[in-house]
Amino acid sequence: MSLHKFKVGQTIFLKASPIRMSRATGACKILAALPETGGTRHYRVRFESENFDRCIPEDDVDPTRSQVQSRPPIQNNKEKEPWLKVSNVRTAK
Repeated sequence: MSLHKFKVGQTIFLKASPIRMSRATGACKILAALPETGGTRHYRVRFESENFDRCIPEDDVDPTRSQVQSRPPIQNNKEKEPWLKVSNVRTAK
């Protein structure tokens, strides 16, 4: 399973297409990154001019008009403190 190119909360634009007549125009905001279906990643989005959500495939997003978020580099775990410290764990008597 691959990672999504766009993040939740990001504003994106869809590609222009003469086939899809019911497509809204303008910017839309990503509300959720949905699981991969049929080899394509999907997003739940809402257009500024609509009051309902749409499910769109990642292939329909125009990358030239929508800025692709770069992922931060993965840090080496040796440099970080462990997320669970044994000294902070309390147990009941």
